[in-house]
Amino acid sequence: MGLAGQDLARLWSLVAAGASAETALRDLLPAIVTEYGALGAALAAEWYDDQRAKADVRGTFTAMPVPAEDRGAQALIGWALATATDDSSLRGLVLGGVQRRIADHARNTIATAAVEDPASAGWQRVGSGECQFCRQLIARGAVYTERTADFGAHDHCNCSAVSAWKGRPKPVKPFTPSLRFRSDEARDAHNERTREWLASHT
Repeated sequence: MGLAGQDLARLWSLVAAGASAETALRDLLPAIVTEYGALGAALAAEWYDDQRAKADVRGTFTAMPVPAEDRGAQALIGWALATATDDSSLRGLVLGGVQRRIADHARNTIATAAVEDPASAGWQRVGSGECQFCRQLIARGAVYTERTADFGAHDHCNCSAVSAWKGRPKPVKPFTPSLRFRSDEARDAHNERTREWLASHT
């Protein structure tokens, strides 16, 4: 997580020196999320504009960073403190939550720009598909066109959004399901496993 990770390391050093973990987290974590979320959003807007120029699409448009906010950092802290079983697990839970909240600024900046840009048909999800949830969403190859379409992400999620430019090949093509999902029984069993995974990871 780069600089944000360094600030988190300094926060944990305060705890190691005797500061209350809850006090340190509640005092410092919201500012870390907001500061680096703003940076991530600004970089994402610049990246979008660069990709637009490379695509050589018609018209002019400038991506705007989404407003920076702590995105529920206090709720994250409360959940992590209540869930963690030791110092190591507390750090892991906080790190994952912070990563998601910072990355959401960048993801939402790109998704918002792709919906508002007249040269874009919307946005698609891209990533390496490191978990079943992400693989399933990427495989759909869906193009999201509404501002209300949420970018579903989990802690430590490395997925992002890209524009689907009008008149250009789509970045992600829909996955053609294998034979094992073409019966109702197989599909129902797969969907049930997906629901169980989501219930245990959200």
